[in-house]
Amino acid sequence: MSSPTGTARMPMNTTRKPNLWAVVLGWNHAEDTIECLHSLAAGSPACGLNLLFVDNGSSDDQVDQVARSAPDGTVILRHPANVGVSRGFNAGLKFALEQGADYIFMANNDTTVAPDAIEQLLQAAEAEPHAGILVPKIHYYSDPNVVWSAGARYRRLPPAIVMLKTPEADDGRFDAIHNLEFSTLCTVLIRGTALQAAGLMNPNYVYYCEDYDLSLRIRNAGYSIQLVHGARTFHKVERVTRDGASSPNFWRNYGRSEAIFRRHFPRARWMTGLPHIAYLQARNLYEGGTTAVRNFHSGYRMGTTETLRPIPQWNEPAVDPVIQVQPSGASDTHSPVPNNHAV
Repeated sequence: MSSPTGTARMPMNTTRKPNLWAVVLGWNHAEDTIECLHSLAAGSPACGLNLLFVDNGSSDDQVDQVARSAPDGTVILRHPANVGVSRGFNAGLKFALEQGADYIFMANNDTTVAPDAIEQLLQAAEAEPHAGILVPKIHYYSDPNVVWSAGARYRRLPPAIVMLKTPEADDGRFDAIHNLEFSTLCTVLIRGTALQAAGLMNPNYVYYCEDYDLSLRIRNAGYSIQLVHGARTFHKVERVTRDGASSPNFWRNYGRSEAIFRRHFPRARWMTGLPHIAYLQARNLYEGGTTAVRNFHSGYRMGTTETLRPIPQWNEPAVDPVIQVQPSGASDTHSPVPNNHAV
C-alpha cells in the first residue's frame, strides 16, 4: 500500500501486535451505538481490537440494550449522569491506557467505520511513529460518497478553524494533504504515548472546541496529525444538527467553549481579537436568530470568568465515578469501578 506522499509504507510491526482499543462514547440512541460497535467488530479480527463503550448518563435504556446486543467481549462503563463529551471520553481513555493501550480509536456512537478503516489507520500509525492523531476521511452516513471532514485548518478571513469537506462526491481534492493542523475527534486513532504526553481531554468543555484543544496540545507535545486517505468512516451528522442546534444550551455551551479555548491558548492567531467572535456571531444570527446570539454571548461571558479544572493525566486519581456493566445474563450486572479507573 502507498502512503499519501507516494512512498511505500513500512510494514506493520510483526514482533508484537499493538494493544489496540476502541472507545465509543454515547448518550441515548442505543441503535446507533450497537451499529457502531458491530461495524468496529467487523474489522477487528486482523487488528485484535478491544471494544469499550462509555455511556454518558443516558436517560433511556441504552445500557441494557447494549449489554444484550453488543459484540462479545465489549467492556461497558456507565456514568451516572451526563458529564459532557470530554469527561465522558476521559473515563474510557484512562481505562484503555491502564490496560496498556498503544493506540486508541475514539468514536462517537453515531458513527460507523468501513471494514478496513482500523487496519488502514493502524498501518499508517506503525509506519509513522511521530503521528499522534491519525485521521480518516469522515463521510456523511446519509451520503457516503461525500466527505464531511478530512481534518481541519486555520482560515485567515474570516478568521476561524474550518473543516476540510467536499460539497459533492469525493473528487480527490485532499489526496495531496498529509499533515493536518486540527481534527474533529468523532472518529480518530490516537497514539497512547501522545495522550500520555499531552494529557487527556480538557474537562472544562461540555462540547465544542474540545477536539481542537486536544489537537493543539498533541502538536505542542511534538506529535503530528496526519490524514490517512484510505481509511473511511461515516457520521450521522443530521442527527447531531437536529438534536443540538434547537436547544438554547447548544448556543450557550458554544459561546462558553470559545471563551475557554481562548483562555487556554491566548496566543492562538484566530482568537487574538474581535474579528473571530464577530464572525461567529454573524453566523449565529443567520443560523439561530437573535436568541442564538444572546445565548452565545451569555455563555462566552460565563467562560471568561469561571474557575477552570486542570488537564487530567491518565495516571492520576479519578474525579468522575463510573460503573462497569457486565454483559446481559451475568450474575453481577453493575459493578463500581475503582476510583483510579475513571476521570
